[in-house]
Amino acid sequence: MAIQSRKVFIDSSTLISFIDRADSSHPRAVKAMENLAKLGYHLYTSALNINEVYAGISREMGISVALDFLQAILQSDIEILFPQKADFITAHRMLRTNREKQITLKEVLNATLMQRKSITKILTFTYWHNLFGTYASNLAVE
Repeated sequence: MAIQSRKVFIDSSTLISFIDRADSSHPRAVKAMENLAKLGYHLYTSALNINEVYAGISREMGISVALDFLQAILQSDIEILFPQKADFITAHRMLRTNREKQITLKEVLNATLMQRKSITKILTFTYWHNLFGTYASNLAVE
């Protein structure tokens, strides 16, 4: 019997929903994060996601909330993954060979980072292309 991986990658959409109480997905994000903690998952995100969330929060909710978000991330057990040049090379190849799909550079880079760490599940509230054998987790609805 295969052992279920206890790793999950947290997308920027989930982080924003978790922080923004006015977001329609906020209750689902809170429940998902509580489930992950209760089940002992190791959480990952990327520097790309942190940057995107920080910029969005700063713009929409103010710099104080953005700084609180950054402090909370830095004090949390969420491991932040950083893309290297090889990840950009892989992403470039993937984007060139999949021009017909509407895949963003961020999505491919996140999938590359997930592959490097053997993470197959992503917690996201946006469409996910299942790159490199990754898939959207159903933990937000459990």
